[in-house]
Amino acid sequence: MNVRVICDFDGTIAEKDMIATIMREFVPDEAEPIIQAVYRGEKTVRAGVEEMFQLLPSARFEEIAAFARRNTVVRPGFQEFIHSCGQLGWKVAIVSGGFDFFVHPVIHSLSTPVDIYCNQLDLSGPRCRVKWGVLCDDACTGDCGLCKPSVMRQLADGQTRFIVVGDGVTDFKAALEADYVFARARLLDLVRDQALPASPFDTFYDIVDVIEDGGSNLYAHL
Repeated sequence: MNVRVICDFDGTIAEKDMIATIMREFVPDEAEPIIQAVYRGEKTVRAGVEEMFQLLPSARFEEIAAFARRNTVVRPGFQEFIHSCGQLGWKVAIVSGGFDFFVHPVIHSLSTPVDIYCNQLDLSGPRCRVKWGVLCDDACTGDCGLCKPSVMRQLADGQTRFIVVGDGVTDFKAALEADYVFARARLLDLVRDQALPASPFDTFYDIVDVIEDGGSNLYAHL
């Protein structure tokens, strides 16, 4: 059985949404209305994130990156989760709407090599510009920014089963295409509303407990 785990970063591996954390530190008054508009669905993720990063001068990038690294708190049990997946031969991909300058240092310091899909910044102009890692394919019209369902379709081979781990609205389209979901926060409400096969989690130890229980509901869906 081929299993791919698609794991979110912000609010999932990292306890906080790092994009919102950065904006509230450096441009709080200008960014907050945009953050709320994205949360309410009045702006797409792609449009909102591009607009927010345009508020940041490129000259402040090193300061911003250092702040992000200092303030990223990893949810407990992540290393054990990666180890458990590895023991089963499951491939893990970190698929994040976040950015390489805060995703890569955390993942490389905590885990064995895993695939990482995230975004970058173009600092060639006076303001930060987003370079999206994977845009929506023809099957998605969500203007997602980094599109998690599109990544899944790139990885699909007709035999692979997908597990999605996430916390928010940006993970929901991926959850709809998954065989099983580990969910917390807003994503948990959404998957329950749709009666998707799922388990709640607070820490990654909760996920490890389900993975290591061969009789858990997870295995009925793989």
